[in-house]
Amino acid sequence: MTMYGLRHPLLARTAAGTALIALLGGMPAILLIFFWPVDLPTLDDLATPGEPVVIKTLLLATVWTCWALFAFAVAVELVGTVRARRNHVRLPFQRLAAYLITTITVAATAPIAAPRALIPAAAVTATSTELPEHAATVEPAGSVAEKPYVTYVVQQRDTLWTIADKQLGDPMRYRDIIALNQGRTMDDGRPFTRGEWLEPGSTLRLPADARKPERARTHTVASGETLWGISKQHLGKGSRYKKIFKLNKGRPQPGGMRLTDPDVLEPGWRLVLPKQGRDARRAKPVLRRTLPRLTTKPHHQAPTNEPPHFWASSSRLITEPEPHQPSRGETTATTEALSPRPLAALAKPNAEATSSEVVVLPQGGMMALSFAAGIAVALAATRLHRRRRLTTPAIDEPISVPAPEPQPSAVRALEQAYRSTRPEAAPPADLDLVSSAFEIDPPVTLKAGTRDDKPVNLPLSGLNLALTGPGADDCVRAIVLDLLTQADAYRADVLIPVQDAERWFGDTITTLTAHLPELQLTATLDEALNHLEEQLVGRRGLLQDYEADDIHQLRQTEPGEPLPALLLAASCPDGQPYLDNLLTMASSLGVGAVLTGHAPSGTTCELNQNHRITEATGPMAAELRDATLFHLPPGAATSLLHTLATGNGMPVDHPEHPADFPVPEPSTTPQPVRVTLLGEPAIDVHGTPVDLSRRTKALELLVLLALHPKGLSREQICDHLWPDLEETLAGYRFHAALKDLRTALRDACPPDDKKAHFIERSGRTYRIEPQHIHIDLWTYHQALADARTATDEHAKRAALETAAALCHGQLGQGLRYDWLDQDHRWPLTISSVKALLQLGALHERAGHNERALEIYDQACALDPDMESATRSAIRLLLDLGRTDEARQRARHLDARLNTLGVAPSPETQAVLQRLNTRRASGPGQQH
Repeated sequence: MTMYGLRHPLLARTAAGTALIALLGGMPAILLIFFWPVDLPTLDDLATPGEPVVIKTLLLATVWTCWALFAFAVAVELVGTVRARRNHVRLPFQRLAAYLITTITVAATAPIAAPRALIPAAAVTATSTELPEHAATVEPAGSVAEKPYVTYVVQQRDTLWTIADKQLGDPMRYRDIIALNQGRTMDDGRPFTRGEWLEPGSTLRLPADARKPERARTHTVASGETLWGISKQHLGKGSRYKKIFKLNKGRPQPGGMRLTDPDVLEPGWRLVLPKQGRDARRAKPVLRRTLPRLTTKPHHQAPTNEPPHFWASSSRLITEPEPHQPSRGETTATTEALSPRPLAALAKPNAEATSSEVVVLPQGGMMALSFAAGIAVALAATRLHRRRRLTTPAIDEPISVPAPEPQPSAVRALEQAYRSTRPEAAPPADLDLVSSAFEIDPPVTLKAGTRDDKPVNLPLSGLNLALTGPGADDCVRAIVLDLLTQADAYRADVLIPVQDAERWFGDTITTLTAHLPELQLTATLDEALNHLEEQLVGRRGLLQDYEADDIHQLRQTEPGEPLPALLLAASCPDGQPYLDNLLTMASSLGVGAVLTGHAPSGTTCELNQNHRITEATGPMAAELRDATLFHLPPGAATSLLHTLATGNGMPVDHPEHPADFPVPEPSTTPQPVRVTLLGEPAIDVHGTPVDLSRRTKALELLVLLALHPKGLSREQICDHLWPDLEETLAGYRFHAALKDLRTALRDACPPDDKKAHFIERSGRTYRIEPQHIHIDLWTYHQALADARTATDEHAKRAALETAAALCHGQLGQGLRYDWLDQDHRWPLTISSVKALLQLGALHERAGHNERALEIYDQACALDPDMESATRSAIRLLLDLGRTDEARQRARHLDARLNTLGVAPSPETQAVLQRLNTRRASGPGQQH
């Protein structure tokens, strides 16, 4: 085992120190004690080389020479460490000396050491992980860095070793921290150097992958797990398993089973975890410096005396105008933006929402903007699940870019509405979007509609609302779906008789319930009432046990008790007296009902065809009269419910068709303009970069035409780039963008190329001139076509190598175009990863294992959420005997799967079982 393979820094330092002392002091001591004085051979002895005295002298001279060289190498490394400079002298044994000194000086910064650290000059390799522990703050907007970073306030007994270990997951990444801080002026006015002493309270820059810890409030049971092991993992002690059992006893699990015996767990069950324990104690906020801002149109907010809040485990963000100044040894989080709206906040009731936070759907529906955020999260989760399930392609499988799947108009409109709330920010990564939307607080109100340009929010607890008229069914659909977007993590349950559910959402709803655990269908209304009665009796008993006045106080007293909001949606044309009696007792128990029909003791509203309340009677009549309620037509509601189910992991069986992408014939003459779209976009003319950052529509026009080699008509281009403008005005904008694009390219061209049009017109179609512009995307498609038609593995490998060389990142990385995100970006990423996996398999078959591993790493970097790519890398690392690296990849994969709440695929479980078997048989060796 290597020295750094020792898990505890003290053990590593002790081992290295012992070895260094033994070599520097022990070796000469042994020589002096046992072999001094040295009997030098005489001339007669030298004449006889076989004499023992000659051999002894030569051996002693060799040993002393080696010791002297090693001692000199140690001295050179010590000088380099103290001077914080890399040594250019290369001596025998210098590698060993650097290794030992690095181990001693870096391991000396372990948590048990003094709060100051000396950083060695020896070089080590850094490996990126995402396993942070402590808090970090975001650098002020005025600071400039070469790459994104977060900042960290040094604590007592902190060292670069411990900071790298806890924030970056690998103690050897202290070099990354040094690189970000080298030469910076620290809080005490001194520049930071490689050998800097760490002063508690000073601020360090950390790499951008230092992230806030994602506290999992639920745990997905894997095969072979026990409550004792889960409790030890999340709560610190296995003996606390009773807390987990108490929280989950009797709770319905996927498949219809329930937890009744602490010794019986089924794979795939989702267990609620209490807040107490190791995870809760370690949860501290960390923010990225590049955190995208989520904004809506301005609205007035009442002043508050509450202190500012920052990112916490529930992923809520509220910032105040006055920045919070960290005290010495305190960790805080601030953002560059003054008042960003959080994603999670969009998914919560907001009493201060304005009429601008309403989305009108193409099919005639109307929903709150917060509902659009919930659908955006579901779409992100759907993409994650789909990419996670992609299998490794076979060697002979043809790889092509899949055609974009048709998206229902309601889903597309809601996603576009969500994106419109972030006009200046690029869309967040799918995993970040899903994890940031995680919330555990149950909703307390229902977003019902608007009145006089103000939101209408109804208290859920004790709600007894009945709707009649032609628009009643549409409004019930909207209320139910809006609550389902907030029902994750046992926050809310919706109870519907199956007959009413099929009338509102279609017959397919019964096939979705397995992936919508929050939606409970009952055979009849009477069965739903029985379930409602059980809940009321149970919750009233809990109030008495905890001496709480209402459900809100109970949740504050015992936050670990799962008490989701419960809504009954049913049809009661003539009213239901027994239900009325139950709801009179539900005002303090977090239970409510929305009905179509009449509510004798509740509020009954008459709606017209425009979903406006014309008549209202009952306790809330004054608040609801003349309000327009949110509503969804049947088709839109069905498609949105299906989207929520796929976001919860329901497989989508869409046949995959290759995209129609005719690649133009290669140019026979040199092309002056080269356009890079795979990765960060770039344009250059004869090697000179062309900046179109101030001509945004010109760049968007170029990207759009690059994705359509056949060309598009002016009307089609305007539909993509200016969908909301009147046709004549959009036409003016198109010609202005076309002129800007041609002017920018001509200005950068030499005189011989200035006559080129670059964008040619043929009839009503505009397209890129392939003889003047080279597009890397076209070359990528051609490489895939060559791989599909290759007649042998060598030719196929060469074609895929060409494609791999072009895969620098996602399509148009950093560009924020709705049409690009929804129709082109992810299909291309999927094809790129599949091509890389096939290329890696070809290299493995040819025996090029190291090259195969590089390809698998490239695939993981391109899409870290594709399970097949990570699995291939882990499998190959195990085959190469690099167990430690395989274990690190497995931890990353496990963390990402836990964010989605899913278990690894059977193929991945088999690879992980190999890893566990290798771990049990002995420590891994690094090569």
